[in-house]
Amino acid sequence: MKPVDIILVLTVVTIWGGNFIAMRTGALAIPPYFLLGLRLAVAALALVWFAKSPRGMVLPLMGIAFTMCILHFGLGLVGLQYVEAGTGALAMQASVPFAALLAWIFFRETFGWRRILGVIFAFVGITVISGVPQLEGRIEMFLVMVVSALFFSVATIQIRHLGKVDFMSVNAWVCIFSTPMAFAVSFMFEQNQWASTTSASTPALLGILYMGLIASVFGQGLWYRLLPRYQTNQVMPFTLLVPLLGIIFGILFLDENLNWQLVLGGLITIAGVAIIVLRGPKSVTAESSLAKDGSNER
Repeated sequence: MKPVDIILVLTVVTIWGGNFIAMRTGALAIPPYFLLGLRLAVAALALVWFAKSPRGMVLPLMGIAFTMCILHFGLGLVGLQYVEAGTGALAMQASVPFAALLAWIFFRETFGWRRILGVIFAFVGITVISGVPQLEGRIEMFLVMVVSALFFSVATIQIRHLGKVDFMSVNAWVCIFSTPMAFAVSFMFEQNQWASTTSASTPALLGILYMGLIASVFGQGLWYRLLPRYQTNQVMPFTLLVPLLGIIFGILFLDENLNWQLVLGGLITIAGVAIIVLRGPKSVTAESSLAKDGSNER
C-alpha cells in the first residue's frame, strides 16, 4: 500500500475506535434509540446528496435499515448503557465469526480448519471477556452486544443479495429509511427523550455529530475509496486495531478499567478474528465492511 493510503486507513480505524467512546458517552446521557435517531438524522442529511434512485431496491434497503440500524446499532447502544466502551468494542468482534458461519450456511463458502480454529478462538475469547469483574451483574447487557454483532452479520448477508451497488448510495438510503424507524421505537418504548437531550453534557451532544458525521460519513467515505484500490486482505487486517483503540480510548477518556481477564480474552478474540480475516475468502470480509463504524459500532 502507498504510504498516504496507509495513513488514510489508520485514520479510518482510529475514527472507528473513537466511535465507541462517542456511543458510550451518548448512551449514558440519552435514551439509546432516540440517540440512534439523532445520529441517523445527522448522517442522512449529510449523505442524502449521494442517494441514487432506489427503484427496485426499496424493500431490501428497508430490510437492511431495520437489521443494520435498529437491531445492530440500536442494541449496541442499549448495551453500551451498561458495558464499558472497550469491552463493548471486543464484544462487537463477534460479528466476524458470525459472518463466517452465515457465509458458510447461506453461500456454501469454504470453511477449512483454519477458519474453524479462528471461530473457536473468537468465541472462547468472548467467553473469557464475559467473566470480567466490570460485567458483574451486567452479563445480559454484554450478551445484548453479542446479539447486536450477530445482526450486523445478518445485515452483511442482506447486502450481498443486492449485488454490485453504489455503497455510498446504499448507506444514504439505509440512514434515510432507518431514521424514522429509530424515532418510532424510541417513542414507543423510551421516556424523557427531550429532557435528557437538552440536559446532556457537551461531550454527549458532540458525540452525536461524531457518530453521524465523522464515523458514518467521513470514516466510511474514506473506507469506500480505499477498498477498490487494494485487495481485501490488504486493508481488512487494519480493522483489527479498532477494538484495541476502543480499549485505549476508553482508558484515556472514560477512565475505564483494564485487567488481566480482559487482556487475555481480548487477545484470544482478536487472534481468532485475525485468523478468519486473513484466511477467509474475500467475499466474507469485503461485504462486511459496509457500514462498519466501530462495530459498527460501527
